[in-house]
Amino acid sequence: MVNSSLTYEILLYLNSFYFGMFAACEAGIGILKAVNLPYPSATLGAEAGLLLALLIIESLRCVLGRRGSLALHSVPVCISVFLTIPSALCVTYFFLFQTRILRLEYIMCAIMLLLQVTELFYALLFLCTICRPPSYD
Repeated sequence: MVNSSLTYEILLYLNSFYFGMFAACEAGIGILKAVNLPYPSATLGAEAGLLLALLIIESLRCVLGRRGSLALHSVPVCISVFLTIPSALCVTYFFLFQTRILRLEYIMCAIMLLLQVTELFYALLFLCTICRPPSYD
C-alpha cells in the first residue's frame, strides 16, 4: 500500500518550489509582453490581478495542505482540496484563454496542472485513509 501522506507531502514540497518559479516566470513574461507587444490595458490589468489571486490562493493551498498532512488533520487538507479548484481554473486561464500565449507558458502551465491533478488525487487518497475508522487487528 502506498503511503499517501508521504507522497502528498512530497508533492506539496515540490509544488512550493515549482510554483515560485512558475509565478516569477509568469510575471516576467507578462512584463515582457506588456513592453514588447500591443496589449489592451484593461486585459493587462485583469491578467496581473489574476496572477496575484493565483499567488495568494496557491500559497494558502500549499500551506494548509502541508500543515494538515504533517499534523494528520483532515480539515486543512479538505480546505486545500477545495482551493485546488480556483487555483486550477486560474492556471487553465493562463493555459488556454490568455490574450497572448507563448510556448513556454503552455509548457509551464501544463506541468502546473499535472502537478495539481496529482496532488488532488493523493490528497483525496490521504483523506480516505485518515477518515476511515481504525482497525485493531
